[in-house]
Amino acid sequence: MSKEAIQTFVRQLKESTAYKDHVGVRTIVDESVGRIAVLPEEGSGEMLREEIHGLHERIAQLLHGSGAPKKKEKKGKSISPQEAASVIGSDHFFGLESVQSTFPGISKLKDLPPIQFSRTDLQRAKELGHSLRLRIGQMSDGTGLTMKRMHTQLQDAFDQAGNGKILYDTSWYESEQFFAADTPALSWVLTSDEVLPDSAGKDYLQQTELIAGYLKDTVYQGTTLPQQYAEAIGELNAEKDQIRALIDNNDWQQAAEKLANLKLNQLTRRVPADVLYDLLVTFQTNGQRNLEGMYDWTCVRSSGGFLVDVGYFGAEGANVRRGPPDRSSGNLGVVLSRKF
Repeated sequence: MSKEAIQTFVRQLKESTAYKDHVGVRTIVDESVGRIAVLPEEGSGEMLREEIHGLHERIAQLLHGSGAPKKKEKKGKSISPQEAASVIGSDHFFGLESVQSTFPGISKLKDLPPIQFSRTDLQRAKELGHSLRLRIGQMSDGTGLTMKRMHTQLQDAFDQAGNGKILYDTSWYESEQFFAADTPALSWVLTSDEVLPDSAGKDYLQQTELIAGYLKDTVYQGTTLPQQYAEAIGELNAEKDQIRALIDNNDWQQAAEKLANLKLNQLTRRVPADVLYDLLVTFQTNGQRNLEGMYDWTCVRSSGGFLVDVGYFGAEGANVRRGPPDRSSGNLGVVLSRKF
């Protein structure tokens, strides 16, 4: 196909109704066009044909559910916690029993939320070493399970067991909303537990782009990207140039606000209360300390507009920090936390 024919093909794609009206289609087309653009002019005919064939297949799969590499599971009753545990493995399942043993004030729960993940989702999570977690945001008396509540409730037990401190130093954030008021949302989530590969040493926007790539190329490799993630990635692609310009112009507060509010970050990053909750449930269940030498950058901003990160959960207690979105360091990554 000549260069002129390729340009015509691309123009027709971008003028189509599907491209204009569907965020997921725009994401697929823009990614394919980017790959086609870097193909060498000579000797790339077969690669170009494969790219175009894959483009058509992915769009049809997204719009019509046809041609999917993996058979879709039948919709119906959600998977039970017992079945989920058997699929993902008991060492990566943290259900009601783990939560109750961690927080004794949670003794009764009328209705557990349904597990929105399929057996295929859980099998893939097991392959990746991820965990399925039940998060609960309220004690049985109706009070919120805030970071402050977790700290005060469990520190005596930590002292008696010789497990050190829960939080290193709370002085700077004692009155912050994320510490005193925010709670985990009642939900089932899949988490990577440790930070994603190669997510450290990147600024916040670069991390967010890495999340998008990890979902497309690793978590959902060879299958359809769920619509909510496709739309969230489309929003990221539409906003990232503007956000990068804000960062480059040192307008970091507006950049931080936009980044924290991106749908992709809301769907896949934790809030500080989630981080401490997950760390404590894991440790109280099997004695494992996640994030001993790393920090997880959350989707929450401090009252001063900085983006909050939590980690270094050693015997001296988990540390809570904040910084602008252009910060990067070798111990600051991001934990994937998928919810629906």
